[in-house]
Amino acid sequence: MIKVDYFYDDEFRLKGFSVKGHAEYAEYGRDIVCAAVTTHAVGVINSLDVLQKVEFERVIAKEGHIECCVKDEYLDKAQLLLEHFKLAISEIKREYPKNIKILKNRG
Repeated sequence: MIKVDYFYDDEFRLKGFSVKGHAEYAEYGRDIVCAAVTTHAVGVINSLDVLQKVEFERVIAKEGHIECCVKDEYLDKAQLLLEHFKLAISEIKREYPKNIKILKNRG
């Protein structure tokens, strides 16, 4: 199961996300749930970096773990893309509820 967690600042602005695990929807290389989540996560991180020119507190991209957290001074520029990610993941979860779990949101 893929576990998704969102990070917020004290003003409840979205700061980033963490995606861990594997969907186990299908065999490796054919798992459309894993592919969809990974594509959205990497696409949002790349768009924040290249298009919005935000800086990150941290970015992690390794097997079974993708994570990013935007520096506070760039949060306003990052909101649209981070909210896009959250919406996309909730739609994927709606279609594949056994493969994705959204964890309790934290600061």
